Amino acid sequence: MDNFRDLSALHGLLRSAHEKCPAEERRAAFTSALEKELGFTTAQAELYTSTVLCQNAEGSADCVMTNGSRVTGSWIRGEQQGNVGSWLSTMKETWKFNDDLTYEHKIERYDSGITTGPFFQSSYSGPKVSVERGIWAPPDTILDELKLFVMSTNGFVRSMTLEWVEKETYNYRACSIDGKRFSRE
Repeated sequence: MDNFRDLSALHGLLRSAHEKCPAEERRAAFTSALEKELGFTTAQAELYTSTVLCQNAEGSADCVMTNGSRVTGSWIRGEQQGNVGSWLSTMKETWKFNDDLTYEHKIERYDSGITTGPFFQSSYSGPKVSVERGIWAPPDTILDELKLFVMSTNGFVRSMTLEWVEKETYNYRACSIDGKRFSRE
């Protein structure tokens, strides 16, 4: 699967498309380019286009660049259950959005337990890691809630909701991804 070199390359293509194509032809031309140049299927190209050209307005390229710059980086959250000294389960979830429009979504779980008795003590630890990689793209809207395009390396494509949390206070350092709160790592 091919992709744009980086966020600025996507910005440049969108700016060029705005200058060369009338608004009513822009989405179809962009979808066609994704299919022919990058090897996207029609469904993948249509979702990508409907995401990055949601508004399909004069400032779309700049909005994509602004959103992409704000989203780029690592976002992390964690959970913990159980009691120290007996059973403990921890989870660390990370979304890393790169400037080259690739992403990595990693979930690391660690389950551990300690069994004590009058004559023995035993413990165990069970790490589990799942990793998904692929490409992403930001929308051309300037809203607190963004719909990102996400496509895994196996071709599974979807929209993902990223909502800025208290951006006035945290200056784009906290967000909600698919309803779960993350902080910038």
